Amino acid sequence: MSMLDDKISESGHVDVLVVLKPEKRVRMDGRLSLDVAATQDLQAGIARDLKSAFGTFAGSRETAIAREMRQEIAVKGPDPVAVAPNATAAPRAQAVRYFPHLGVMMGSVDQAGLDQIRRNDKEVAQVALASAPGLIRPEVSLALAGEPPTGRSWGIERLKVPKLWDKGLTGKDILVGHIDTGVDGKHPALKHAVDAFAEFDRLGNQVTGAAAHDTGYHGTHTAGLIAGRAHKGLEFGVAPEASLASAIVIEGGRVEARIVAGLDWCVGQGARIINISLGVPGYDPFFEAIITVLRGRGILPTIAIGNDGPMTSRSPGNYRSVLSVGAIDSFDQIWYRSSSEKFPAPGGYSKPDIIAPGAEVWSSFPNKGMQPLSGTSMATPHIAGLAALLWQHRPEAKLAEIENAILKSASRPAGIATNRGNRGVPDAVAALKLLG
Repeated sequence: MSMLDDKISESGHVDVLVVLKPEKRVRMDGRLSLDVAATQDLQAGIARDLKSAFGTFAGSRETAIAREMRQEIAVKGPDPVAVAPNATAAPRAQAVRYFPHLGVMMGSVDQAGLDQIRRNDKEVAQVALASAPGLIRPEVSLALAGEPPTGRSWGIERLKVPKLWDKGLTGKDILVGHIDTGVDGKHPALKHAVDAFAEFDRLGNQVTGAAAHDTGYHGTHTAGLIAGRAHKGLEFGVAPEASLASAIVIEGGRVEARIVAGLDWCVGQGARIINISLGVPGYDPFFEAIITVLRGRGILPTIAIGNDGPMTSRSPGNYRSVLSVGAIDSFDQIWYRSSSEKFPAPGGYSKPDIIAPGAEVWSSFPNKGMQPLSGTSMATPHIAGLAALLWQHRPEAKLAEIENAILKSASRPAGIATNRGNRGVPDAVAALKLLG
């Protein structure tokens, strides 16, 4: 029996992610390319046929969360942040959700439903157990509390980003997906950066009319490092004219559904890069198929490896197919909590792929603030921003060209072992030259 069968035998049902297989390709410029519209039409039909395999169950997390939300609304009224009066009204458990831009379904099945899905092996690429990632929480640098330094952040300087700014590369016209705790859209450094915003409630449903806000602080900080404009005399955003498609997907509720919904939304918005600073401890294959879909759409996922120290990592940052990022400090040493892990042969590989500035990094904080934080969550948006600069330089570049330029530009500081820093720190100037 598989793990899915075991879970069903324990509780009678299980939450699954179903990845749909059929894709329509057409020949363009001598090569086969994905026909997105035709593929979505094919997969939507399959999703309708498979809908009957899913169900709502009394003891499921979906049912329990929906009940809690209804009780809260009865006591407190609708969420005042949601502009539309019906945005959170009477939430109900859903048997299944279909995400058309990713071509995946998520819901609960019993044994009969699982068997039905398995019988459709020509239409289904994978059935995976749903897992709930958590935020990769940073370390707050209380010793540095107060006003930020002026000039340019050490991370910007370390990557040689100003030399690309001198060439007019600021990320203009590049949309970066950002799934996190949200973003303070009124922050002076970000109010012109947030091009699109979405909030996904605890069930994974999009909240109609939600204004750009942060349910914590993590999202505002990471967003600032991607595309923040100068504030309080400090330049800290790598791509200060890039645009953000920012979504609240974490924390609480059916996190896995919220994250998949956020990724699907980012794809639909046309993001070329998606910054992901969250994960599940250890290796978990749940998001692997989704990463494959993102890359197939030409989208670069930049993902934090985790803050749990050496010989640890988090999924999806530890997948072979992602650009994963660890953290260094301003002394060119690995940040002590930055995760790293070597996966064994056959086909062994090491993660993270690269390292970037992530210790005591100043960025935007809710309510017009600035704050230094440390973590691989801070290192990763530096790389997302760098990718935006490179894509502005060559808008026609393929995903592999952007990724290879970043990887091949990297060099590892002498004081950092290979198993901790892998390829090392990217060089923006070298990456631009490699891209051509």
